[in-house]
Amino acid sequence: MTRETSLLLLQSGWIYLGLTIAVVIVFGLSWLYGTWVRRKLNKETVDVSSIFITSIFGFFAILVAFQLSGSTHIYENQRKLTVDEILSISAVVDSTQMLRADDRRDVLKLLIEYVEQREHLYDRPIHALGLEERGRAQKDAGLRILRHAYALLPQYSGDDRIMFKSFLTRVQLMNSIFDQQYASIFMQTPRILWQALVVLLMIISGICGYKTGIEQGQQFGLTVLFLFVILAAIVICLNLGNPRVSAINLDLVDAQFTKLLDRLESSR
Repeated sequence: MTRETSLLLLQSGWIYLGLTIAVVIVFGLSWLYGTWVRRKLNKETVDVSSIFITSIFGFFAILVAFQLSGSTHIYENQRKLTVDEILSISAVVDSTQMLRADDRRDVLKLLIEYVEQREHLYDRPIHALGLEERGRAQKDAGLRILRHAYALLPQYSGDDRIMFKSFLTRVQLMNSIFDQQYASIFMQTPRILWQALVVLLMIISGICGYKTGIEQGQQFGLTVLFLFVILAAIVICLNLGNPRVSAINLDLVDAQFTKLLDRLESSR
């Protein structure tokens, strides 16, 4: 599966529906098979080994815990970097107070353009190619502010130059933090872990369906609840590991860009 396809599937929700349908189909077919086997043979000769079941479930639990930890780290890292990015832009806005009136007006104009672009950087639907183009455009907007700051540097001397260098440092930091934040969205857990989780999910669905058929549906409700829980665990991992395109998003943090833009507009 390409990155473009995976992004679209996560945003549309089809991947969750697909997993659910696959679980239902495997469970249903295994149940029918278990029912057929029970009619043909004695239960004792066909029951699944408890050691095998324990091994599969234990490995699945370890894998989910590992994946949940990694996905949570990705989510927290992206949220922290976004907050750092907002704070760095706010610091640049504060430092424009050190500039002359005309220079401050020009810098604020560039900052407004920068924040307006950043506000819509992760608007959905997100496509891999479109995201790269937006990222380059955002980087260019940040570099325009930096180049403008360097162009103003010769006009300042003495104590004013020292204060201007503080402004310049904050602009450089703003660009650096954006680079880190943008790069963080491409940091994903290894694909083989997701593949292993899906394979184990199908195996567990098969085991549950088979045992339900063997036992003539005696624990059907508990089995369905169990499958729902493990499916929910995988869905949570998927959402946490892809906050820009999933239901567990960073909207509350990204909303601060709108407030920052309002502040810039009022500062002009």
